[in-house]
Amino acid sequence: MQEAADATPSGMVSILGLERVEVEALCERARQGQVLEIANLLCPGNIAVSGVNEACERAAEAAGGAGAMKAVPLAVAGAFHTEIMRPADERLAEALEGVVLRKPNIPVISNVDARPHDDPEEIRQLLIKQVLQPVLWEDSMRYLLSQGFDQFYEVGPGRVLRGLLRRIDRKVSCQTMDV
Repeated sequence: MQEAADATPSGMVSILGLERVEVEALCERARQGQVLEIANLLCPGNIAVSGVNEACERAAEAAGGAGAMKAVPLAVAGAFHTEIMRPADERLAEALEGVVLRKPNIPVISNVDARPHDDPEEIRQLLIKQVLQPVLWEDSMRYLLSQGFDQFYEVGPGRVLRGLLRRIDRKVSCQTMDV
């Protein structure tokens, strides 16, 4: 992914305060023939876009006029979850060829389609797709909530995921586990 990012100066911008259809329209206007796509659907009103630097800058500048509360450039190395990462998905596929995956004890919720999977080959293919496809974080969390899950843990430093979950459903319990 780093090599792909180095090959094309690119980045990401978080658009706050717009819904998906509005962000898609913003991308369409700011794209101007360059790569600019929705990369992360995080929670209501928080969608990250990825693309070449110039397109990201145009999206950030136009966001306020489109009704966004603000646009925040993200400190990342490249346009993750877009076609710009194309070489990385191929390299990941090669690396995963030699990895033995076993059927998990509990289904894996893929952020590619926000659905459970337990077939190892299907999980392998979804891992590869995740490099180029948008992260459906909000949909994944809503799926878990619809299945009756009501307790979540964020493992590691920070509280970003906890904050996103609160924006999806304020009543759900989420504890941070610093490791």
